[in-house]
Amino acid sequence: MVIMKKASFQKIELNKILQLYGFMVSKGIWKDYSISFLKEIAVFSVYKKSSDWALFSIKKSPKHLKTGMLYSVIGMDGSIIKCSNDLNVALRVIKHKQLKIHLV
Repeated sequence: MVIMKKASFQKIELNKILQLYGFMVSKGIWKDYSISFLKEIAVFSVYKKSSDWALFSIKKSPKHLKTGMLYSVIGMDGSIIKCSNDLNVALRVIKHKQLKIHLV
């Protein structure tokens, strides 16, 4: 019997995500967030308002490490925007999209 640990974000990963979150809050783009730790995935979601649907979710799936999909950025409609084994690449996509949308 194999016992699997719950998926989670490491401290350095949370620091990177929260740094982006703080930047977006300071710009008035994001207002709230949630973190979920499930058996096979960890999810960090951001919201425009507390009662809204998540604008973006950053999903970490350790079982997808070998396929290059450790981190996935999921859009509001459930579509996968970006998959990468590098968190910085995933976060860059979010920052670019949000600033572009906010400035238009």
